[in-house]
Amino acid sequence: MDDERPPSLWWGMWKRFAIAGVLIVALSGAATATVALNTVSGIADEVFPALSQINAPKGVVTPEYSGGAQTFLILGSDRRVGAKNAYDRSNPPHSDTMLLVRFDPSQGQTSVMSIPRDLMVNITTQSGQLYVNEKINAAYTIGSRQGGTKGGIVLAAQTIEHQVFPGLKLNGIIDVSFQGFIKVVDTLGCAYVNVDHHYFNLNTGSGETNYTSINLQPGYQKLCYENALNYVRYRHTDSDFVRVARQQDFMRNLREQISPGDVLGQIDTVAKAVGHAISSTFHASASELIELAKLLAFSQSKPLRQVKFQTTSVDARLGGGSYVTSTPALEQATLNDFLHGHERVSLPPAKAPAKHSSHQGRSRRSGAGSGSSPRSLNLFPTTSSGQSEAVKAALGVPFPVLYPTLQTGQAEQQTVRPYALRDQQGNLRHAYVVVWRQNTIGGYYDLQGTDWLNPPLFAHAHTQVIGGRSFRLVNDGSHIHVVGWRAGKTLYWLTNTLLEELSNAQMLAIARSAQTLH
Repeated sequence: MDDERPPSLWWGMWKRFAIAGVLIVALSGAATATVALNTVSGIADEVFPALSQINAPKGVVTPEYSGGAQTFLILGSDRRVGAKNAYDRSNPPHSDTMLLVRFDPSQGQTSVMSIPRDLMVNITTQSGQLYVNEKINAAYTIGSRQGGTKGGIVLAAQTIEHQVFPGLKLNGIIDVSFQGFIKVVDTLGCAYVNVDHHYFNLNTGSGETNYTSINLQPGYQKLCYENALNYVRYRHTDSDFVRVARQQDFMRNLREQISPGDVLGQIDTVAKAVGHAISSTFHASASELIELAKLLAFSQSKPLRQVKFQTTSVDARLGGGSYVTSTPALEQATLNDFLHGHERVSLPPAKAPAKHSSHQGRSRRSGAGSGSSPRSLNLFPTTSSGQSEAVKAALGVPFPVLYPTLQTGQAEQQTVRPYALRDQQGNLRHAYVVVWRQNTIGGYYDLQGTDWLNPPLFAHAHTQVIGGRSFRLVNDGSHIHVVGWRAGKTLYWLTNTLLEELSNAQMLAIARSAQTLH
């Protein structure tokens, strides 16, 4: 089944995931504050309205509230019941997102895994009709044709449990539509996000530009309303896997910066917005909401581990279509990693840096103070032209600009940009960003500096001394996603690509090679 539709009608999967993330934050606020039981009951009625409850057949969902690990399926669908456009109202909805989230107190982490929407599967309906070699997101569409929203949710869940991950036990399902997303973002404020490169498209109506217009410059910035929507649904110059990683990064940032205490003050508004946007297998009971909220509140301050779906091909061709393929063995390995994995960052051995004068940059370039040579790490000297661009940018910021002497071998410097932003208290802050393109499909890493010393990006970073220097590490399971450090009254950091293509050793070597421009 081919579910391609006009790009202007395709509202991207991750807006719906963003609402689910807001739900987590909202429930965390309810759980961590002292509120009367009747207040919680009222919130439960708003978040899980009776009209939006899905009663799944026996065996599809197993609700458990024992304090142990819980696994939930989040479906991001483009259902548009109240749409003005007749095509949107009548066309069967699609599930652009199939996201598994596991809250695991025993492991002290939350694991997140996206199932590729183009994964090839066989789909069997409730009536026994078989659809062979379909994309997995077609299950939601087929089920919706036969049984409305409930049918779509149930068939999608059954296909995942039977065809992809036999043995998976779901404790709940949330189906999130785009409706209410802007209202939720409006209520909670905006999201500080590290935009990894220049996102640009001007829709002139041509085939090449027939996507949503967007113009976002790289750098750490506050994304609001349409900018946030356009950022999370951007899709036309990268792959599904890059898009998934970008949206997970967006949710990580959103989770880090919203205070449960702040949410509590507007919980009624948030609860209504979320309730309008979701259908779920949860019931509007105070006790169920409290138990779920405790689990979600625990997760808010714990690491968010992204689990990669293991595949044999991301562009298998069949009948003119492109599919993601896997094997039962790889799918079982993926499930085991999701359920039981507990990776920690493994850091390369580092020697204490030798003392250098301010003119000994060449010595640092050759060794970067690490136990491995730069060349063995596929690192090479940065270019003089790139450094010259950084020197020009240094004129635009009131603090020392650091620039690395090392870069990955295949990277090309794209942008050097001084910019300004306002922090959460409204104070004007200065910053700069240098962007390198690692590959042509969504692979960008960057070095930044700012006089904002405590951005939400590092809210739950852990500090580690490496080679005599104190670093703040933001990790995603076993990978370093961001490495930051203080120098005087300036904070600097290096951000990995969205797919984390730079190794931990490369990240640390590049960060340690950064020097003040002269």
